[in-house]
Amino acid sequence: MEQHSQGRPRIVVIMPARNSAATLEATVAKIPAGCVDQIVLVDNASRDQTVAIAERLGLTVVRHPVDRGFGGSIKTNFRTALAAGADYIVELHPDDQYPAEDIPALLARIQSGRYAMVIGSRFMPPRRALEYGMPWWKYVANRFLTLMNNLMLGLRLSEFHSGFRVYDARWVRDSRFEEFSDDFKLGFQLIGRAVEDGWAIAEIPAYCRYFPEMSSNPFRGSVVYGWGTLTESFRVLMTRIGLGTARKRPT
Repeated sequence: MEQHSQGRPRIVVIMPARNSAATLEATVAKIPAGCVDQIVLVDNASRDQTVAIAERLGLTVVRHPVDRGFGGSIKTNFRTALAAGADYIVELHPDDQYPAEDIPALLARIQSGRYAMVIGSRFMPPRRALEYGMPWWKYVANRFLTLMNNLMLGLRLSEFHSGFRVYDARWVRDSRFEEFSDDFKLGFQLIGRAVEDGWAIAEIPAYCRYFPEMSSNPFRGSVVYGWGTLTESFRVLMTRIGLGTARKRPT
């Protein structure tokens, strides 16, 4: 792995942003000083001051003039982080929901083994999500999806759907993420690909606050996303039991 010039891994934070002006500065302020080398914000056709605030804060800004979806934003973030020489890529949404102060804990966990990613779980313990304001319908739906996803993927994770993660850039380069959805489903497709590639996935406890300014997938979008995770899990299950076609590894 290429190392940072000071002998440590290069850490790049990626932020998929859309109309995040109200929360962006507070999110960035909670990132512990000195733990990251660069912050990349991909603006997905915002109509507020997101870009102006990001530029004032010294972030690397990439603009999408039209809405390319959440997945499209993550793809651009990945490309930009890899081009910047990232060794580890931290996904942090700029809506001040997730604990940016826990980035060092994410990094410590991923550097302790061969992990494609480490997920900041809202469900360690499970009721923690409710304590921080998760709606009941989201809680119940998440618990059901997590059970089904674990059974089909052969994993034992407490959650799959958090937007607070760190990725090993070596795996990201090989993941062929450009093949994935431009919608929220991409987040789960990355997990399925890691399972197919034989990389491990780990977790640490993390909270997620719920408040009026937060970003959220609407009910209809949540239903579409949930169904997408089940179909993706089933596809990976078929591959695991020898009835599907595994992806070809780069030569």
